[in-house]
Amino acid sequence: MQIQRIQIHQEFVRVKLSQEHVKVRINQDRCWEEVNLGSTDYLVRSSAQRGYEQVLRYIQKTAENGNKLARIEDGGQPIIDICIEEAFPEYDYNVDIIPKSRPQIYFEGGKVYIDFEMGKVDVRV
Repeated sequence: MQIQRIQIHQEFVRVKLSQEHVKVRINQDRCWEEVNLGSTDYLVRSSAQRGYEQVLRYIQKTAENGNKLARIEDGGQPIIDICIEEAFPEYDYNVDIIPKSRPQIYFEGGKVYIDFEMGKVDVRV
């Protein structure tokens, strides 16, 4: 009895993996603006707005003081009252947490590409 020779030829599976990395974009502009560290454009606009509001408050206060002086015949001491209000302003103290807004997070991409070639096995007896 003769044993036959067996020939085996094998090609392995070939796998190629490639990936596209995830791109993460984080927009913190709103957070920075809330702590007054925003862009130059934002700082200029907000400073102009605060200045405008302060001018309006000053005009209102000056008009109120003028009305007090105009009603001097009502009695009292309006000049002394105005001086005391100007010398000792009342301040409001407040505790707050900043920033209040959360950053905006965007994800783009993030794909995996798989390419493979099937393997073969040849057996000859």
